[in-house]
Amino acid sequence: MIFFELVWDTQQNWTGLFAHHAQHAADALSEACHTYELHSLPCMLLEETAIPTPSPLIALIRDEHGIALPQGGHLYFNVQHTADLNQLKANDAVCGPWFTEASSHSSTSNPSRPVLLEVLSLIVSDAEISQLETALAKAPQLMLNLLRLVNSVGMGSATPARSIRQAITLLGRRQLQRWLQLLIYAEQYGENSKPALLIAAALRGKRMAQWAEHGWLGNTPADEAFLCGMLSLLDRLFGEPLQQLLAPLPLDENLRAALIDGDGVLGAALAQLGALEAGDAQHALLSPLLAKQQAWVNSEIQAIAWVHRLVRESL
Repeated sequence: MIFFELVWDTQQNWTGLFAHHAQHAADALSEACHTYELHSLPCMLLEETAIPTPSPLIALIRDEHGIALPQGGHLYFNVQHTADLNQLKANDAVCGPWFTEASSHSSTSNPSRPVLLEVLSLIVSDAEISQLETALAKAPQLMLNLLRLVNSVGMGSATPARSIRQAITLLGRRQLQRWLQLLIYAEQYGENSKPALLIAAALRGKRMAQWAEHGWLGNTPADEAFLCGMLSLLDRLFGEPLQQLLAPLPLDENLRAALIDGDGVLGAALAQLGALEAGDAQHALLSPLLAKQQAWVNSEIQAIAWVHRLVRESL
């Protein structure tokens, strides 16, 4: 079954996709990329793939040094740590779970951390709008980022949102909660940081929400699946154990067990996400194998396109 890894340059910028096991799925992949308008993010495959013409796909070739990129340099897999990027040439690219290593930020390095966790707790508990407004007033940059995001990828309204209440009117409460969850990652790192962890969290959340909507996670609601994916990288964000960070949050016990112990359907889905991010072909065989291949490819490309649009238009 075809699956995708994110491709990054050595400066930690997201530059493309690599499609594994695409030898017999190029037509489906090309169609999905067209359908979800994923034209500005190259999707790469190995040269033995029969690529339809015209196509948004890029065929990579092997040489004596590995898998060569069109612009020069090579693509390296299974890169585990940020420090490993410094060992590569400027025109090289990488796949691998390097972005999931623990943050070097301490709990005291960002004074807005308590506010971020307070906002997250309010989101999880489905708090009143007035409570969210009070909490967000303590983190003006988070509020600014939220309104910028809503106004760029919201509903295309001619009247921009200038408050949380207006943002809810444009997006709806549940969609707004998703944006807030993701912006917690952006706020922690500030305006000048690479958004790799935000991209990873957004893709985890969106992938799991898509799987839930397709019925691949049993009866799990899409909102719960999205929250699970987003929370799963919180320990990497704050550099503290996930169990400690989740302790004060009013989470459903099944969700908590999935995040901390890997239990249940959601726990299994998180394990599969880790396999996808690491390009682990042996363990990246998900339950969607029971579905038609086109449905799986469309689901993955739709999730990736959603995150790419989020990054391109608002961050």
